[in-house]
Amino acid sequence: MLTIKRTCSNKIITRALDYEDKPMTAILLPNAEDCEICGSREGLQARLDADPRAMIVYNQQAEAIALVEALKVSPAQIFIEIRQDTKGVLGLQAYHKKDHAPEALELFHE
Repeated sequence: MLTIKRTCSNKIITRALDYEDKPMTAILLPNAEDCEICGSREGLQARLDADPRAMIVYNQQAEAIALVEALKVSPAQIFIEIRQDTKGVLGLQAYHKKDHAPEALELFHE
């Protein structure tokens, strides 16, 4: 189970609106109030290497997905994808990537 602050998830979704047509990649630390935008693979990798608790946040833009897939991460790495449903509603989905397949995590907002 993964828990993030409701105010943090709201900030992530609000920020995602600003990146609607652009790739968005960021780092989220446990108990953080907001994510930290990192637009390069090197920047993301450095933040992940510096703090193994860091989670990767990204939107569904092709460039963001490609950047995230190029990272060298452990099977325990947590990803949080900013998803948009067919009605345009944004939400967050958390998962681990084990054996190259996503394994959904329960995401609770406190």
